[in-house]
Amino acid sequence: MNDDQYAVAALDELKNNVLLLTMANDHLTDERFLVKIGNNISRAVEVLKGDISSLKKKYPGKFVNEVDTDSILERIDGIAQRMLNPGKEIKDNHASGALGREMESQVMSIRKAVDDIRIKVLGSHAGQISNGPVTNMLVPIKGIFQFAGSAIILGIKILAYVIVLAGVVFTYLYFTMEKDTPFLNEIASSRALIKEKKEQVSRLEQERQGLYDNRQTVKSTKEITREEMVAALDIEVKIKKINNAIEQLEAEISVQEKKITDNQDKLDAFRKKPFISKLLKR
Repeated sequence: MNDDQYAVAALDELKNNVLLLTMANDHLTDERFLVKIGNNISRAVEVLKGDISSLKKKYPGKFVNEVDTDSILERIDGIAQRMLNPGKEIKDNHASGALGREMESQVMSIRKAVDDIRIKVLGSHAGQISNGPVTNMLVPIKGIFQFAGSAIILGIKILAYVIVLAGVVFTYLYFTMEKDTPFLNEIASSRALIKEKKEQVSRLEQERQGLYDNRQTVKSTKEITREEMVAALDIEVKIKKINNAIEQLEAEISVQEKKITDNQDKLDAFRKKPFISKLLKR
């Protein structure tokens, strides 16, 4: 699983069930409905806890000041547990819409916290080039002194050795020096993802406009049949899902835009470095 895919499925499951809870408060007040939604939300919370925990373990030390996701998830799960054995208070809150609004507020909080975690993680992958010192490149020249026939021959041998060694070291450093390719690749990849996600947003907006038109058609009908009421509810659910999908895509676009900014800053700083600093990886 890629780092930017952690918690996506669990968040979607959580949002979809809260969406049903919000949309159906006037139509589905049966206790079995509350129990089913409560079970689904509780399972989604457990999966989300595991995904967030795995991400934090994979990048220790990066989440010192992050939002307390455990507390938010415990509040959501607490409400879900009460739905498993719904009393009068839960039923009344559901019928009035208060239960759906409370869950929706908690889901928005955990979604924002997860987006912050993704930004912290996805903003730290580019420009990590390993730096290794060049060691043991010089060898003893004691044997040269022992076998040299004269001071002139000795000087020539030493000079030739130094020139060859310097050439080898320079060649090694030149071909292993830092380059701007990783930053450029990351920027190009982020731009491609942004383009793809903007196209998805455009398609969703077109689909949503069609649903708006259908909704207007239903509202203009003087007498609405039961089938038309069900169709109207289905339209509202689809619009809500599309809105959530657009919000998710816009959050992912923001993540990629931040990656581009971070990598562009690193690229600018890299290009300002003197050649000798790049050569020696300072």
